[in-house]
Amino acid sequence: MEEKITCSTANATLLACMKIVQSFNENIYELSLIRRDWTLEYAKELMSKVKKVKAKFLPADEYYKHTDKQQYVHELMISSLRKVALLRALIKVDFKEDKKFQKHIFEVLGYNDYFSEAKNGDYQSLYFLLKVIHENMNVESKQTLTSKTIPAELIDKILEFDDQLHEFNSCFDLIVASDRLSESGRLAVNEIFTEVKDICRVATAYYLFEPLKRDQFCFFRVMFGLKETFPQSN
Repeated sequence: MEEKITCSTANATLLACMKIVQSFNENIYELSLIRRDWTLEYAKELMSKVKKVKAKFLPADEYYKHTDKQQYVHELMISSLRKVALLRALIKVDFKEDKKFQKHIFEVLGYNDYFSEAKNGDYQSLYFLLKVIHENMNVESKQTLTSKTIPAELIDKILEFDDQLHEFNSCFDLIVASDRLSESGRLAVNEIFTEVKDICRVATAYYLFEPLKRDQFCFFRVMFGLKETFPQSN
């Protein structure tokens, strides 16, 4: 018997995927002009696949038992992404005359490997980015970064997220490596997440100047919007 997913973020991932695929279906006639394989049939089949996996691995009663934790994890993800994006922007401004240092620090802190995916909604990449920043932000790097206008408090706050990384860690383990799901269950969830993530990347680029539609395909915004559907805790 397949084991149900109990990780709150993994649960929210499936619901966010379903919401994004719904938007994909609603806009398929326009989006079908972008890729030859984005057809009405494909959109319908993808929605059917998401619903089947949700029914098999995400019982509604289990999902709603953990709404407080879900809200906390979503807010933590948004807050951490905002701060690492702000740090990156400040580095680009403060060290615009020192391209060599920019290249070095972005490589050391993991921005080159993970930021692009993270800002496009891949929270696994955000997890790894936070982890690398925490591991590689030594005293010398912090002193150099704060020698101009970057507040030390911003870096300290980013490093504090490491204390909450276990909230991410258990969820990523479920999706990519955990024994709590059968192999078929793990592959099913991961396949949907990967497929929807690719849709988000292309659709957000297509709707760059249409913010309302673009937000429908921004994984983080969709996940954060899920909190509005949560029942209130008594």
